[in-house]
Amino acid sequence: MSNKVLRYVRKCLAVLPAVPICALGVVLFVKANWGSDPLTMFELGLSNTFNITLGVASLVFEGSMFVLFFFLNRKLVNFGTFAFCFGIGPCIDFFTPIVDRLFNFQPSIAVNSLYILLGSILICVALAYYIPMDLGYQTSDIFALSVGEWFHLSYGVSLTIVYLILFIAGFILSGPWGIGTIISIVAFGPIIDRLMKVTSGFSYKLAGITA
Repeated sequence: MSNKVLRYVRKCLAVLPAVPICALGVVLFVKANWGSDPLTMFELGLSNTFNITLGVASLVFEGSMFVLFFFLNRKLVNFGTFAFCFGIGPCIDFFTPIVDRLFNFQPSIAVNSLYILLGSILICVALAYYIPMDLGYQTSDIFALSVGEWFHLSYGVSLTIVYLILFIAGFILSGPWGIGTIISIVAFGPIIDRLMKVTSGFSYKLAGITA
């Protein structure tokens, strides 16, 4: 096996942990019942509209976008896209009953705030970890990076714009939203922008990338 293939395999393996970490963050975020991030809100709208699980809705939507962007902006489609498109849905369905069983606390403002906080941390860390590896991106990140490329904006600003669009689409589909949704729209982009400055070195090292 050539060194080039080995380097690619190493990057692929380095990307994989981001998928279950992000999925667990989504499950915790949704468990607070204060709204989800706009992508999940939109997929929940699909789930409710077509009477399917959130995991299946995520799989169908992300898979469709994988095919679409393979032709529209192929340079942003790679192993990471495949891993998120076809991995995060099953991971969400896997973690949901576990979280429901282990975190079965009486709902309160403090408990729900903790769910939102933990979910936000996991989602932001997962994205800030895998994005610098430049090995393909999940749907919302492809949207964000494409917007950033077209209008010369930072990832954080572009993600905020994409989240607003997904929020409107999710609202039309009657996707549940709340304070958590607003938090993700306003805060996730800037937080991930700052986190990437901290995590990029670790990401490069783990993936064997020379900065």
